[in-house]
Amino acid sequence: MKRFIAAWSERRHRRAEPGLCVLPQLLPWSEARRVLVFAPHPDDECIGCGGLLVRLAQAGVPVRVVLVTDGSGAGGLPPGAELIRQQEFRASLQRLGVTNHSLLGFPDGGLTTSRALRDAVEREVQFFAPDWVIGPSAADAHRDHRCVAEVVRLAACACPGVDVVLEYEVWGPVPATHVLDITDQMATKLAALAEHVTALQQMDYTQACVGLARYRGLLLREPRPDGVAEAYVCTRRAARFRWPSGLGRPEGWAQ
Repeated sequence: MKRFIAAWSERRHRRAEPGLCVLPQLLPWSEARRVLVFAPHPDDECIGCGGLLVRLAQAGVPVRVVLVTDGSGAGGLPPGAELIRQQEFRASLQRLGVTNHSLLGFPDGGLTTSRALRDAVEREVQFFAPDWVIGPSAADAHRDHRCVAEVVRLAACACPGVDVVLEYEVWGPVPATHVLDITDQMATKLAALAEHVTALQQMDYTQACVGLARYRGLLLREPRPDGVAEAYVCTRRAARFRWPSGLGRPEGWAQ
């Protein structure tokens, strides 16, 4: 499989082949100057872009992570669990090297693209003034994630300092435009994920995270034997942060 991908990548560099499904580009993360991240729930920031956050923190790039919901589990967790999950969120960020965060406190499982959510997200973007904004995929299977993706795009459009919007994958793989090698950051990412004890008691996110990262590692231009990666959809202001033509978007994706 790796030999096939290597040959595929080589052909892409030699000539353009109309209709060929080409490999994602390497994420130019070092271009980012200030990065604002939106996580619908505690642990999304780690699963979706934890490796990237480690890289940014190590490079000294200012990063702020916004937890959108209260993390109460949409009724699936005992009363008071949201306070525990918020503490786990803070502990996870510390592992990733991020100290700047905020909590919006919207009800877990109850997000809509409401005026209240749109205003709260836009205030965060205006306050932090990022050039890169990161959030969940607009095609994610979870409705909360799709709602956050839509309001993030609207806020980015309204704030002229934003140049790039990245969408990460959690509840469903994205049609990746870019990948990031996180082989050297994976241990830190998993240590941060381990802080989300409440979520891990419900499902084995660790193995899911490892499996997804290994699969994405196959898409690196120079695959390593132990290589792992994160995948993103990268959009820019010139396209109003809409997906490139051909990626598609499910009908009713923000409903």
